Amino acid sequence: VSTQSTWGAETEAVDKEIDAEEAVARLVEIPGAVEHVVSMLVKKMDDSRLQGELLDLVGFDNLPIIMAVLKYRDNVQTRLSKYIQSNQPAQEKKGPTYGPSVTITTDKERQLMKQKKKDAKTNKAFSNQEEFLNKIASKAEQDEIRREENETLFKKSSEGLDKGAALPPGTERRDNAEMEEIFVPHVAAPKPKKADLIPISAFDDWAQLAFDGITHLNRIQSAVFPIAFRTNENMLICAPTGAGKTMTALMSILNLIGQHMHGGIIRKDEFKIVYIAPMKALATEMCTNFTKKLEPYNLKVNEWTGDVQLNKKEIAESSVFVTTPEKWDVITRKPPDDSLAKLVKLLIIDEVHLLHEDRGSVIETIVARTLRQVESTQSMIRIVGLSATLPNYGDVATFLGVNPQKGLFVFDSSYRPVPLSQTFIGIKEKNPSKVDYAMNLATLDKCVRSLRDGNQIMVFVHTRKATYKTAHDLSQLASQRGLLNLFLGDVPTWARKALDRSTNRELKEILCNGFGCHHAGMLRSDRLLAEKLFREGVIRVLCCTATLAWGVNLPAHTVIIKGTDVYSANKGGFVDLGILDVQQIFGRAGRPQYDTSGEGVIITTHAKLNHYIRLMTHSLPIESKLLGSLEDHLNAEVVLGNVTDTREAVNWLGYTYLYVRMRKNPLNYGMSWKEVQEDPLLGGKRRQLFIKAATRLDAVRMVRFDENTGLIQNTELGRIASHLYITCDTIEIFNERMNDSMSDNQIFQLISSCKEFENIKVREDETQELEDLANKCPLPVQACVEATSKINILLQSYLSQNKLNGFSLVSDTNYIFQSAGRLFRALFEIGLQRNWSGTTLRFLKFCISIEKQSWYYNHPLRQFNVLPDEILNKLELRRVSMSKLADLDSLEIGRLISNLRYGPVIKELAMKFPALTLDVSCQPITRQILRVKLSITPCFEWSDNMHGGALPFWIFVEDSDAQTMHHQEHFILLQKVGKKKETQFVNFTIPLQEPLPSQYQIRVVSERFFGAEEMIPLSFQHLILPEVHPPFTELLPLHPLPLSALNSHDFMKIYKFSHFNPIQTQVFHTMYSALI
Repeated sequence: VSTQSTWGAETEAVDKEIDAEEAVARLVEIPGAVEHVVSMLVKKMDDSRLQGELLDLVGFDNLPIIMAVLKYRDNVQTRLSKYIQSNQPAQEKKGPTYGPSVTITTDKERQLMKQKKKDAKTNKAFSNQEEFLNKIASKAEQDEIRREENETLFKKSSEGLDKGAALPPGTERRDNAEMEEIFVPHVAAPKPKKADLIPISAFDDWAQLAFDGITHLNRIQSAVFPIAFRTNENMLICAPTGAGKTMTALMSILNLIGQHMHGGIIRKDEFKIVYIAPMKALATEMCTNFTKKLEPYNLKVNEWTGDVQLNKKEIAESSVFVTTPEKWDVITRKPPDDSLAKLVKLLIIDEVHLLHEDRGSVIETIVARTLRQVESTQSMIRIVGLSATLPNYGDVATFLGVNPQKGLFVFDSSYRPVPLSQTFIGIKEKNPSKVDYAMNLATLDKCVRSLRDGNQIMVFVHTRKATYKTAHDLSQLASQRGLLNLFLGDVPTWARKALDRSTNRELKEILCNGFGCHHAGMLRSDRLLAEKLFREGVIRVLCCTATLAWGVNLPAHTVIIKGTDVYSANKGGFVDLGILDVQQIFGRAGRPQYDTSGEGVIITTHAKLNHYIRLMTHSLPIESKLLGSLEDHLNAEVVLGNVTDTREAVNWLGYTYLYVRMRKNPLNYGMSWKEVQEDPLLGGKRRQLFIKAATRLDAVRMVRFDENTGLIQNTELGRIASHLYITCDTIEIFNERMNDSMSDNQIFQLISSCKEFENIKVREDETQELEDLANKCPLPVQACVEATSKINILLQSYLSQNKLNGFSLVSDTNYIFQSAGRLFRALFEIGLQRNWSGTTLRFLKFCISIEKQSWYYNHPLRQFNVLPDEILNKLELRRVSMSKLADLDSLEIGRLISNLRYGPVIKELAMKFPALTLDVSCQPITRQILRVKLSITPCFEWSDNMHGGALPFWIFVEDSDAQTMHHQEHFILLQKVGKKKETQFVNFTIPLQEPLPSQYQIRVVSERFFGAEEMIPLSFQHLILPEVHPPFTELLPLHPLPLSALNSHDFMKIYKFSHFNPIQTQVFHTMYSALI
């Protein structure tokens, strides 16, 4: 209500549209606005950015001015420039001026101007700046403001820094023909007084157990302690990497534990906690961290990501789930149950600033779904957001439902435990073949400077091959310049012995020059050796990939990011290194125990220099990415039942970050300021977005939408897409190309055409290797000139386990593999829904093949990765079935394959391979319905390692030509039944059609192992159906009988009518007269 009234007041205050002359007249009345507006117009900002800057400058009350400036840019600029020239002597100096009309201001000065404007509206303006400072600021703050007003900031052409970009005081710039370098000094962290820090003793006695070895909270943790631990307020905590945000999350967890502690006993069945980490690697790290912290309370912490699945028992026993945004989105897309969704009381979202990346839409929908759940169930779910420093933190706080007066905390870089200086280097070399050499020179220069100060360096590159190459190239350059002695260190005896045992030739070679390399492709022993040598100071410069920053706590004084082009299989090419990776890498700079400061260096091309400066100085506002995937997220809400009509859809959009930013920056979302002025709550825009998305979903049969009534309903196709994370575009392709008689080749062509792979491209350097791989593919593939052919080749190569050489091909294959399982599963479920028999079975077999990385027609023993290829080839050549292997003894198997050593191994696998004995009987209920009783008896040895707690099977009833499926059922064989080999009975009914076929087939197929399949015929030759009877008794044309036919006055009094109806008349003599 308060929001609506505020918007209403703002709307009333807005005047009608004005022209350039009036806009200039109003700007002149606003202190300091003229110079700023001219500065913006001179820089030729785009409309989206310009309107955001103007909004910050003049406020929402002056929307007509903003609209006029955008509409009459040149006219306004000319008028304002003339005004400045004619009034130059009277202009108050606001800061250093460059050129006739461009002025730079500091952040504190902007705050000062905003306060002046605010005070002017309430007739409380002060006569001059000194009076204002004396009123609002302490002596120290006044000195700081005056010092900042005299700081000179950099001005650069559009090729470098944006004009007007505000950098911290002390920033230095070097520019020459080869590169441009911007040095941002670290902000010295004031040493906190111990009296200002919260002691651990301030916590309740039981809560102190989680802080073993800690005596006091740090500055950030002390500031948030009262809200985090003592209240249930939603929170947004913005702080630098490594500042201790995770500990604030722990406080909120302890607060929840305390609420569910009664008599010293924690009621674990009353709550669940969800911690959303941005990456799987970080999820693993946080799971380990929280497990240790919560061990005194006997609370179970479990990782729940795409790599780790939890069963119902593990879900029930866990109190804290550490997951990723996509995984939690999938989990909550399914209808909630009492065991999980309703028990979540705390949702912690780490790195919430990822809202501005493509994955940000997932975070939006998670938060919107949670907030709607709170509203609909009237339950309490606390949301805690952790983030790096944000430029528009207020918008994110609004989105998370945070009270800015209580739950919003924003800490600058001075709160970093080890202050960080940042250096941004833009290489001006245009020739792509020479860029790497120029970057190596810049890297060497920074390494030499740091080594002379006695520091170690970590150089981050973006491919495994580049780790060795960069180390080798740097050592060569250092040797040519006579600087190699700076890199050399003493190699102790234990290190030499460890190197002798290592088989890594590259590591041995570069270590002699003081360099090391580290990446996930190295043997674990070599990685651990490189880490130890770096810690001991033997390796002075370690070249590594970003996995080291995410997975291993190995800090150095100086970290250098060499290059910012990272290959993305999702995008099908090279993309800019993400801000999350940059922050994580820079988080490794500075050793808290040894350094008073750290140094982070990022080396990129000159064209991208400004981009990374703005990212790291937090001057880029975070925008919503929901529009790009609105249809898919809307479908998920429809399937959940959260959206059933237009009103609910509009309401749902009101909970998103998209809604928050559309009101603040409408031009970025295809709107004008006039639309916001006329519809402040954007009800019309939200309705328009919903109708467009719903119409699209209806066209591909994922929902049924009636625009006239506004009603929307989900379909089975929409449910499959939602639960399996399939995009709307891919479902459209499935609808067009799926049929009930698809061959393996057609299936692979269909998968290769899915929109999930639309960004994968064919590069020139891959053509030869792809052609070689195509010759090894079992299914024919057209010449590799299109991306679909490449995807097809890589998918077949994955199943055939062919070796790949190119890094980009390996990356693409991993990406294809991650999505292929979901896509084949979607095809399988769609086939089930359409009652296709043979094609559906083929889809299921490919689902298993993707999981086992083997073709379904290979020998079943290939899926266990135990036997060498030589043995498996012999089994396939002799066409030895699993049932035959189970019947032979170990010696006979050994002789069969001419290898007695593997006879016992194969025999053990054959006895454990899932095999069933089937029996069937049937009984007709009517001539159209048949009851079937199927008995299933396991006849294999149960292994907990191989089979787990249960084995899933599918039961299919199909016609004799395996084209139509008449029944399907999911069957679970439990561990206790499998071990005892007890017979299980499954009863179901199937339809019959006359004339009867000779038989149906019942097929039982394992959902986990290919080759584990049993079939039994259901014969109708001796089936006796019920006799054929007329469906209805013929109604005779009789005259209605009067009540007097009862021949009893007492009976006649019972009825309140005079005559029986036609049916009563016809049955009267049979039912009444025969009994008298």
